Amino acid sequence: MSNARRLKLGLIAIAILGFMLAYFAGAFHAKVGQSGVAEPERQPGATFVARGQQETVTESVPGTVQATDATLIGSRIIGSVVRVNVRAGARVTQGDLLVELDDQALQAALEQRRQEATGAKASLEEARLARGRSSSLIGSGSISQSALDKANAEFRVAQANAERAARAVAEAEAAFGYSKIRAPMTGTIVERFIAPGDTATPGRTLLRLYNPGRLRVEATLRESLVRQVGTGDKVTARIDALDVAVPATVEEIVPAADPGSRTFTLKALLPQVDGLFPGMFARVMIPLGAEEQIRIPGNAVQRAGQLEFVYVRTRSGDERRFVRIGHPESDGTVIVRSGLAVGESVVVP
Repeated sequence: MSNARRLKLGLIAIAILGFMLAYFAGAFHAKVGQSGVAEPERQPGATFVARGQQETVTESVPGTVQATDATLIGSRIIGSVVRVNVRAGARVTQGDLLVELDDQALQAALEQRRQEATGAKASLEEARLARGRSSSLIGSGSISQSALDKANAEFRVAQANAERAARAVAEAEAAFGYSKIRAPMTGTIVERFIAPGDTATPGRTLLRLYNPGRLRVEATLRESLVRQVGTGDKVTARIDALDVAVPATVEEIVPAADPGSRTFTLKALLPQVDGLFPGMFARVMIPLGAEEQIRIPGNAVQRAGQLEFVYVRTRSGDERRFVRIGHPESDGTVIVRSGLAVGESVVVP
């Protein structure tokens, strides 16, 4: 290889190396000022005087939506499930037939008790007639006093047997009624744990029912927040899944802290909200009092990477000021947490 060719390749390599060094040194990036943030393109604009106003400060506490009126439906007797008339999500009215159990044995027992009651009534009627005849004959001396006493005793025994038989019929009717499980209240079926052919036993949950018209949010408060709210106070509950904020009324604050977490449980009643179900996540906004907050237009805030700043107009010119802001409000403004003082003029593009 000729010397000229070697020289040419060496110059090319030096040029490439110089380009790479310039690139990594930032020669082709936006210039960074003393603050360490790339200077954005400036645009002229009007000014907005930052004003402070007293606003309520709240703290968000996570919670869970729970059913106020909820019940687990079970059976009072042992029986085979013949029919289940509802599924999860079904709306039911108080008294609706939910589950039917096999009632053949109960029906037979009921008929037997009714027949026994009929026989007891016949015996009572016979004893009543016998007592009446004895009472009419005692005056003429046709029968002795002991015979009358015996007739009265037999009548009382027959009367007691009739009453016992009537109560046995009522007991059998109640047991027969237990084979038909009905809704104890109006609501929605949450879960179904039984199917036809299963055996229902006392203590086994068949269905879970809740009233969708009465839901509440249960949140955990740390010790320092317990004094900020009380029973009957109004708080705001935000449902993130539905993107709604609704008023809630504090119904109960458990007057004992969890010794493990040092927290208290708050229960607040929610209004009816479409699409709201037990188990959904909610945030309870606990008021902490009022403090002066600075609001500025949201478009006055500029960003460079993860940093946010505004331009403050001073006598010596526009000065860039880093700020910490809150979430954008619905009116297009933002709350400045730090970095700005009341009365300063902010440049609005």
